[in-house]
Amino acid sequence: MSETAILEIVELADGEVVLRPSEGEGKPLVSIRFSEEALELLRHSRFDVAREMIDHAITRTKLWDGEEMFEDDDEPPATVH
Repeated sequence: MSETAILEIVELADGEVVLRPSEGEGKPLVSIRFSEEALELLRHSRFDVAREMIDHAITRTKLWDGEEMFEDDDEPPATVH
């Protein structure tokens, strides 16, 4: 039996975009919720933006190895609200 997880990115009924195991069990691994203002600006592209954010997190860090790897000056990125 393979230990490779199959993950999916889905938009929930409340507009939250999550990365979760394809079985849909348990808590999401990543969740993105946009403010009302951001939703107005993004309109139909909000899922694409969320998908790119998740892709960036996976490809630019060692997210799944339990270690973080930052670009530039080795400081974690600031939280944007």
